[in-house]
Amino acid sequence: MTGYEEWAPPASLAEAVDAFWRFTAPPPGAAPFSHRVLPDGCTDLIFQFRGARGSTWLADPQLVVVGPMERFALVDIEPGAVSFGVRLRPGWALPLLGVSPCEVCGLNVPVADCAPDLAVLQRRLEDCASPARALRLFQETFSRQRASVGASPSPRAAQALRWLQASGGQVRMSTLAHTLGISERTLHRDVLDEAGVAPKLLARVLRFQRAVALLRSRAGEDVSSVALACGYSDQAHLSREVREFAGVTPGMLAG
Repeated sequence: MTGYEEWAPPASLAEAVDAFWRFTAPPPGAAPFSHRVLPDGCTDLIFQFRGARGSTWLADPQLVVVGPMERFALVDIEPGAVSFGVRLRPGWALPLLGVSPCEVCGLNVPVADCAPDLAVLQRRLEDCASPARALRLFQETFSRQRASVGASPSPRAAQALRWLQASGGQVRMSTLAHTLGISERTLHRDVLDEAGVAPKLLARVLRFQRAVALLRSRAGEDVSSVALACGYSDQAHLSREVREFAGVTPGMLAG
């Protein structure tokens, strides 16, 4: 099995987890290639390894934290590579991983360097009898962690983040700050601390992600219609944002 798959989290994790996912590269012998990863405001914990045959089903295992991104990244994919991941919504990296998203923004960091407590999880994953069991353990760990810790972003930041996500990024910072009864400077600090990126940038990323979803689901539809639906001033505005965040044109992104 090759390619990308993802699963929605159970209801108990839906507030914190956007998705669990798995990526399996073509087997050894295939040509290496690059994958374009787009910013989404999330932080990922990824268990990555090379598939192996026989009782030793993995080689070169590593557990890494990938912080929120401010623009696209091209990731080199080696044949035989496998990754399990959990994509945490903005604001949940610190409560569930013990990692400040500000410190890992735009970075791919081994847990030994940013969250030593997670090294125990890496050892348990390596000791699993099969990749299927490792994936189950990965998912079960977060369900137990959320239930036992009960941690969450600060109430004020959590409210701001929920508003940003519910609006798809279509909210002015002045309006959001006024609604929350705080200054724009306080809003900036709260969201930056909890999500790793400033609220205005997060809003742009969330709006971009909505545009990506529409571009890919409405094949052949006029780009200007997508721009209007997502709150861009015009098609040129959408094209500039796509160029900045994805490095390609809207048409290329739609595929």
